[in-house]
Order: sequence, then C-alpha cells, then structure tokens
Amino acid sequence: MDAGSQKAFMIPTGAYWIRVNRFFGDAMMAFAAIEPLRRAGLPLVFWGPAPIVDLFAGSAHVVATVAEPGRKYGIWQAARMLRTHRPAAVIGFPKSARPHAASLLAGVPLRLGCGDGGVSLLLSHSVAFYQREEHFVERYASVVTRAFPDLGPMAFTPFRPRAEAFTKRDAQAVESGLSGDYAVLAPGANSGSKRLSVPLFAALGRRLEAEGLGVVILGAGSDDQWLATELSSALPRALNLVDRCSLSLSAAWICRARGVVGMDSGLAHIAAGAGVPTLAVFGPTRPQHSRPWGPHVCVVRNESLTCLECMTFHCPLPGHPCMNDLEEDVLWHELAALMEAP
Repeated sequence: MDAGSQKAFMIPTGAYWIRVNRFFGDAMMAFAAIEPLRRAGLPLVFWGPAPIVDLFAGSAHVVATVAEPGRKYGIWQAARMLRTHRPAAVIGFPKSARPHAASLLAGVPLRLGCGDGGVSLLLSHSVAFYQREEHFVERYASVVTRAFPDLGPMAFTPFRPRAEAFTKRDAQAVESGLSGDYAVLAPGANSGSKRLSVPLFAALGRRLEAEGLGVVILGAGSDDQWLATELSSALPRALNLVDRCSLSLSAAWICRARGVVGMDSGLAHIAAGAGVPTLAVFGPTRPQHSRPWGPHVCVVRNESLTCLECMTFHCPLPGHPCMNDLEEDVLWHELAALMEAP
C-alpha cells in the first residue's frame, strides 16, 4: 500500500483513519459527519484513492493522507498497513466490507461504518444505512455519536484545501486575466440524468456576467469537456478550467467564488462543505438524502412533475423534463438571493 505523498513516519500511531471511496461527494459528506472528531482535535488520516485524498492532503483538517495506487487493494495488504500504523479507529462509510475486514484483521479497536448485509459483524459501531431515511450525513454522524457520545452533536466547520492550492489558484487567475468576483458553473455529474441542461447553465452565466461577475467552469473528464465546450461557445468570456485542476485546486477556486451552480454532484458538495452559496438543481435523485450539506445551499427542482426521484440513470421521457423544463428566472432568483445573503 503506497502512502502517497506522506512518509510512513509522518503518520502517527493512534490516529483516526477515515476511509473514503472514489466518489468525492461522498467524501465531503463523510467530512461533515466527522466534525465532532475534528472539533475535539483528534488526529485524522484520510485513506482512499489518490485523486480523492488529494482533496484533503496537506490541509489543516488532517495530519496525513494515505493514497492507494489503484481502485482495488488486497484485504491482507491493507491489514498489514494498518498493523504498522496502529490506528485507534477506522471509520469507513462507503458501502464496502474490505476496509472493515482489514481493520478487524489488524486488531483496530474501533471500527465504525454502515453495517448492511452482515457487515455489522465486522464493526464495533454501525447503523443499517439502507434502513434509514434521513440525510446521508446524518446517518454517518449517528455512527460517530454512538462511538463518541461525549463529543457532542455535529456542527458545521467549513472545508478548506491546503494553502498550496490557493497559491496555484491565484497564479491561474493572474495567468488567465481574471480579476474581481466570479461564480463557478459545475455542469458535470456522474450520471447524465442528473445534469442541468447547457442552455440553462448558459442563461445563468449570461446573467452573472450582466451583474459584473466573471464565470469559471470547473469539471473533469470527457463528458465535462464536451459540456464545457458547449458552454464556452455560449459564454466566450468564461474561464474554462475543465481538466486543468486537481480536486484541491478546484476546491480553492470554489472557496473564493461568490456562488456555485451545480447538481447532485461532487463539486456542489465541495462548495456546500466550504460554506459557499450553492445552487443545486435536483431531479432524478432525492435531496432529502443527498443534497449538498452546508449552511448556504438552495435546492431547486420542478415540483410540478410526478416523475421526480425516479433514481434512474437514463430518463425515459422525451426532453428529460426534470432537468430541462425549469424556469430560468426561478433559478436566477434563487442564485442571486444566495449570493446576496450575509
């Protein structure tokens, strides 16, 4: 197991290891749920896929990160690594048994996670995740409360990436000629059914520019590249940074933004977790479960539709109405109100 940019001796024994998966929106929800541990000053180590732990590496929120070389890892290999560093706890909210099996084999005393499908047998503290109805963050936090009842309830602490990410952001801004306030458009999502239409994104971008704000487009991957190309055609003054930023650098851009427009997507979760005004458009997924978690979030959806929360990856209806048939004025009103609020 590769320790990424962290040297082995830099990872303290007795730390609290947070296992994250490949979806960085889930990683941000786990970040929110473990707030009592951060508030108590416990040493936290984030462990998971390299692109995801890069979001947290070097930040004030963690003492170390452990990056895996690939998506798959061996249970015995992970158990040997855990025995080497002797964590006080492993907290793994992803619905996977492997980190919990490795923790049990390594003799980790506290093993927290989601105990569906018999995984609870591997854990010292768990909840049946799929049998609960509250927000994912609240489900995760309930496990933390069971293990650490004296730390008090979860509060909100804004996320900030490492200082180096802000330095790189500032250099990119100077290089691109962007000065002054700006808003971020995040058109991508891990499912096409969750994406707001390009014309609506473009309409919001024009409204932002009319108010004197710059527009920055963030994302990664071939789908986001296509979306950004379409958006850039409609917004030629926008700064297209798709595939030009790591997650930590994207987070730095988000933290300095006046507002962010996204969906049920990872970048919207980063924005909400940073305390940035976030407009999140929902359709096929359930905001009561997975809305971006933060104090300045507004969820908008077309409440006139009966097909909301279908939870499908491919919309069977012509025109995909839940993400396309939305009023531009409604979206703009909510975004403007978010950005004007104290």
